[in-house]
Amino acid sequence: MIFLTLFVLATMLLAINIKPYASLGLVMIPVSYILGLYAYRNYIIWRSGPQGEERVGEELQKLSDDYVMVHNAVIPPSTGDIDYIVVGPSGIFVIETKNVGGNIFCDKDAWSRYKIGSGGKTFPLGIGNPSRQAKRSAKTLKDFILKHKEKIFGRRSPHLWVHSILVFTNKNVTLNLKNPTIDVLSVEELNKFILKQDGLHLPPEGVNGIVNVLVKNAF
Repeated sequence: MIFLTLFVLATMLLAINIKPYASLGLVMIPVSYILGLYAYRNYIIWRSGPQGEERVGEELQKLSDDYVMVHNAVIPPSTGDIDYIVVGPSGIFVIETKNVGGNIFCDKDAWSRYKIGSGGKTFPLGIGNPSRQAKRSAKTLKDFILKHKEKIFGRRSPHLWVHSILVFTNKNVTLNLKNPTIDVLSVEELNKFILKQDGLHLPPEGVNGIVNVLVKNAF
């Protein structure tokens, strides 16, 4: 809206052709153009996130009815949402998604991202610290479940472990991983990883108890 307003105003000032308004309009046109490019770039970045989450959601829906998927849950006291929580017989999983391209390097909890421009020059891009984000979400969920363990499991609760998973959904990404502190997977690897875990053995009542408590107290 700012871009369009500036562009229309600049065109009107040029059309008047009276100094100094015409000169001001001449300056405003490139400024509005730069703002438009910036707004479009940020829109593409914003739109790519939900697209990546949709791919992961479609894949998770292929799991059997023994597994329950919870999307965009906000677990108190955190204010940030978790892309996906999956609860089923093989365990509890926190899944964070990244729909970014380029060359991504990971050394334990240190992350960096680079792209090669049209001239062959490499330039850095932001990626944050997705492994710490996923581990923080997993701990928040585990603490939340333990807080409500009597409602979920009764007197005796199993030893809980929440898996932290990071899924890169962009096909134009190259991963260079060195000792990542969480499981980093592609969309195609996700369900196979979930099904092969063999630690928790949650019964149906445990799965339903966790999901019911999430529905009542999260979001």
